[in-house]
Amino acid sequence: MVLGGLLGGLLGGTAGCHPEASMAQYECRTDDDCGDGGQCHEGRCKGHGMSPVRAAATPTASPESPEAAKGSESKWLGPTVAPRQQWAVDLGAVISATPTIVVEPEGRVVAYVGSHAGRFVGVVVEGPEAGRVVLDLMVDGIIWSTAVADERGWLYFGADDDRLRAVDPKAGVVAWSRRLGGCEPTRAPGPVGVRCDVDGGPSLGPGGDLYAGADGLYRVAGDGTIRWHYPPEEEGPGAHVATTPLVTAEGVVFGNQGKEVVALDHEGRRRWSVTFKADVDGSPVLGRDGTIYVGVDEGALHAIRPDGTIAWSAKVGAPIRARAAVGSDGVVVFGAYDGILYAVEPDGGVRWRLPTGAEIHAPATIDPAGRIFVGSRDEQLYALDLEGHVYWTLEMPAQLDGAVALSPGGTLVVGCDDGVLRGLR
Repeated sequence: MVLGGLLGGLLGGTAGCHPEASMAQYECRTDDDCGDGGQCHEGRCKGHGMSPVRAAATPTASPESPEAAKGSESKWLGPTVAPRQQWAVDLGAVISATPTIVVEPEGRVVAYVGSHAGRFVGVVVEGPEAGRVVLDLMVDGIIWSTAVADERGWLYFGADDDRLRAVDPKAGVVAWSRRLGGCEPTRAPGPVGVRCDVDGGPSLGPGGDLYAGADGLYRVAGDGTIRWHYPPEEEGPGAHVATTPLVTAEGVVFGNQGKEVVALDHEGRRRWSVTFKADVDGSPVLGRDGTIYVGVDEGALHAIRPDGTIAWSAKVGAPIRARAAVGSDGVVVFGAYDGILYAVEPDGGVRWRLPTGAEIHAPATIDPAGRIFVGSRDEQLYALDLEGHVYWTLEMPAQLDGAVALSPGGTLVVGCDDGVLRGLR
């Protein structure tokens, strides 16, 4: 099947909870089979019609840090054959956050996620208890935030009631709740009401502190004490931060709805900032050479050197709100609102692109073997490799806006807009 006819093949899955897989390959005979700008190389398409704009200089290398793998979210392997549903839990409202997988000391695997109804649950992923709800809490706000777990197993997440929360899952309670910002009222319509929503992060920082976005960026201690807020009060109100902060050895990097990407040190002092033409709603990710990749609503993925200068920009013509994922070979994989999943080389060259039937809001997940898993608003879940060859597609009952989580046993945990959290294996 050639790329020009790929879309119809990809959308040919069977409806329901146990669809069959459909297969597609980027096969070609001539360059014309690969779409605008594509090249046929050894029977496979390369570089389908996206034009990167490069700066003259190359990215500055820096030592690899633990955060360098942050874009490849999974520690565990996913399936190369289409999975089937093993369990389902109805949370009653849209799930746009990514499930957080926690392996407990005794070996039990639990996925934690929140919904737009303010319900936060923990569900056993594997074994005889798979699908059992072991934590069930309600908070007063929509949960957009993906939870993060610390070394002791506590969970931290934000909601649009302007609060960051800590959950002790063993006790089954909210251990503390901290309001961020002073927006009044907390749910006013328009940008005033959302400016303090805690949907940017949180991310873990040094000593177990948390970085979370609201009306700017906050560093919060593990007991809920606010250490600092950026921007300082004398600089005026901060722009809303909807991105998950990227923690590096030097500090923290985040995008905001003031059209900026900002880098701070760990004490909250600005190291550099870059201003773009539109809001930055795509969370930054660190490449393996220290380059920071971030998508912007102006329709471009930007590669930013560690000193804050632009290495190159890949223009796609549609907003990019999904955090990119970085493969083991440095390839950068990201989806855009034009419905295309892109793979870009570390120097900005295009490796391939995969068209889907609707916008891609969800981040891609890459496992240690280089398998990519990503959902689209066309209600399809895609699995492919780093060369763009599709393993399988799976039709889901609703749109997918959050990333897929993988468990140690190979279960895919994914939430949908129908409000159901599913385990697929």
